[in-house]
Amino acid sequence: MFRSLKALTALGLGLALAWSANPSAAATNSVVIYNAVSTKLIQAFVEEFQKQNPGVKAEVISGGSGELLTRIKAERSNPRGDVLVGPDADVFDADLSLFDSYDSKQKSGFDKAAIGPDGKYYGFSTNFQAFIVNTKAMPLDKAPKSWADLAKPEFKGKILMANPAQSGSAYSQMHQILMLYGWDVMAKIIQNATFVPSSKLAFQNVAKGEIAVGLTSEFNILVSKLDGNPVEAVYPSDGTALIIDANGIIKGGPNLENARKFIDFISSAQAHKILVDLDKRRSARKDVTPPPGLADAQSIKTFAYDTVGAAKNRNENLEKFDKLFSAK
Repeated sequence: MFRSLKALTALGLGLALAWSANPSAAATNSVVIYNAVSTKLIQAFVEEFQKQNPGVKAEVISGGSGELLTRIKAERSNPRGDVLVGPDADVFDADLSLFDSYDSKQKSGFDKAAIGPDGKYYGFSTNFQAFIVNTKAMPLDKAPKSWADLAKPEFKGKILMANPAQSGSAYSQMHQILMLYGWDVMAKIIQNATFVPSSKLAFQNVAKGEIAVGLTSEFNILVSKLDGNPVEAVYPSDGTALIIDANGIIKGGPNLENARKFIDFISSAQAHKILVDLDKRRSARKDVTPPPGLADAQSIKTFAYDTVGAAKNRNENLEKFDKLFSAK
């Protein structure tokens, strides 16, 4: 675990520097994918994309949403990636100038709310944030029921969160808490929680029983449960925001035509069915049904997520988080 947000940010920059030797900035018959989703999912997408586009080589560079955004910003004057896959939409909204507009052939499959301004991104999955509870480590009736509960003294040392500088989902979790309760409650949660540098660890360590409660996307809880782990999902009683994650084209990337082909593919109903089958996510498309095992969306209390505010206040919020985290 890292003691400071600055240390985590430095790690992301180090990864960006290490990666810079990988893809060439010269145009080739390839597409360079900056990937924030699971390895098995991106592999399935790449295999199917290459079947449909023989001769196009897909190069995948994976990392956390924060790491990938840092890299894209660092490469602004000489982009090396072509597409960004899978972060929360507010990662795109943080700086839309980094992304290219595109009128995708799959546009009609989405509601307007799932398409970014000027076609800068297209929805991938709809994403409820929830609590994953290891029922062997904590009985479900003793688990926190709301975001506000996470600040209670009895949960000190029993909550696991990813660092919001490295994880788009973790940042959205923090922003939801700030929207509902402000920094007074968030500061208490920071004192209670253990932070890890990866969003995967925030649910995997709970599934292993290393800590009782974690904050994660609902599909991670379903997958963990299907894998035989003693976990259950708790949707915050004070509401969880309906957030989409998305895919978009990096502006100035070396392989624009192949980037457009990949966005058309990954936005298709076929690709979204792969998403549902492999990762157990709710598709952002209108015509793809959610996976069995997730709660009925109508039963979950939700509220409107301020995507613009999340993006606009990102740096200020992360600086405030770092100060509170470093003072633990």
